[in-house]
Amino acid sequence: MVLVMSAEIKSLVLDTWAGRRYYAVELVGQTPKKARVRVLTPGGVMLPGRRYVNCGETVLVPKHAVVDLPKDAHKVEMIEAGEL
Repeated sequence: MVLVMSAEIKSLVLDTWAGRRYYAVELVGQTPKKARVRVLTPGGVMLPGRRYVNCGETVLVPKHAVVDLPKDAHKVEMIEAGEL
């Protein structure tokens, strides 16, 4: 069962060997344990398990990986400057 909600811009948090990275995503919907997001980062995102998601694709990720945008905008890998 997928609960549909209005799309909102969030960030996907991934812990990498280079530190914590934030990627701009659009929250499209939610299931009880996962969130359905559309990737907004140009160039896409490499998810754990070497799964690559291109910009504009929709994917399910764990809910704990989707957070509000950090206050420091420079930390987010996002679409062109000024589009958010």
